[in-house]
Amino acid sequence: MPPTTGRRAAIALLAATALLPPAPALAATPEPAGVQQALDATVAAGAPGVLARIDDEHGTWIGTSGTADLDTRTPVPREARFRAASLTKSMVSAVVLQLAQEGRLSLDEPIGKRLPGQIDGGEKITVRELLNHTGGLADYIDAAEFADPERYGKRTYTPQRLVAEAERLPRREPGRFAYSNTGYILLGMLVEKVTGHALSAELDRRIFRPAGMTRSYLPVTWDGIRGPHATGYHLPAGADPGVPGSLRPITRLNPSFAWAAYGVVSDARDVNRFYRALFGGRLVSQESLAQMRTGVATPQAPVFPRYGLGLESVGLTCGEMWGATGSIPGYVTFAFADDTGGRRMTVSVNVQRNDRAVGLMLLAAVDALNRYFCGEPSGRRPS
Repeated sequence: MPPTTGRRAAIALLAATALLPPAPALAATPEPAGVQQALDATVAAGAPGVLARIDDEHGTWIGTSGTADLDTRTPVPREARFRAASLTKSMVSAVVLQLAQEGRLSLDEPIGKRLPGQIDGGEKITVRELLNHTGGLADYIDAAEFADPERYGKRTYTPQRLVAEAERLPRREPGRFAYSNTGYILLGMLVEKVTGHALSAELDRRIFRPAGMTRSYLPVTWDGIRGPHATGYHLPAGADPGVPGSLRPITRLNPSFAWAAYGVVSDARDVNRFYRALFGGRLVSQESLAQMRTGVATPQAPVFPRYGLGLESVGLTCGEMWGATGSIPGYVTFAFADDTGGRRMTVSVNVQRNDRAVGLMLLAAVDALNRYFCGEPSGRRPS
């Protein structure tokens, strides 16, 4: 997820909670009733609505809670599309790994080799370090330009402008994990430089079509969402969440600020198809997949303890699952799968908040994952 103020508050809350002792294995069968209970808790914590989809050997289970729109009170569509946010990074990473397999680039080459002059010190920061957020780059979303999504969501940004915004901010310590969307903007530029094609076209050719993701696309600048979807909301900075109407709709926005870092639009069916294809070995080789799941430690442990190459892990009572989380004005997404991609679950929430409620929502969403994969509550409680 982009490291918004709300994200930092949520991580602080989650890190202060305890995990139950590890269980020996995944649950033999899922617990949809428990998952539904966790979805209801997500709404009680402050989400207008939430959708979860499970796909596994038993078939498909879809659960919803709350509302798709606070004015009309319509239910959340079972096939709702949403802005998948930083799940985009898993997809872009898979494209980069494919290009490495084809010998068209190396994960250990400096980004400055293909994109000279784009960043200071580009001859020292490798492609791998951009993929796992250890290159020390600042995150452009921390710039003052991106304080208000109702303003920046109406503007068009080029990748070069986004990188330039980051370059004006202080760098982080290289070699240590520090989440930076800037790195993935550079990776998107790298894909276009190496292939000669738009990133949106490469995602469609290399990821969406092979995985059967017929509802997914990278919109670049178009501000709408195709197909059924819930209204996306956000809590403006400084707003009092106790005042009616404090959550503001922000479904329509120009996503050029997100692009290769967190711009993809998808739905739960397609996201589950993506992780089935990725973990099932249909998008990258097993060697590449092992590299994607080789993680560096993050400050978000024990809840999200490791970050690999475009993938992150979630710590559950029965062990770690790999997938990704995403946050963008209007939507928050969680998607994780077992080692083979045979069992997978995606949760979509139609709000991005910057108050304590986001931590409670995260707790409830992780509890939903735990109830499915482990067959029991997560055991985490607010401190």
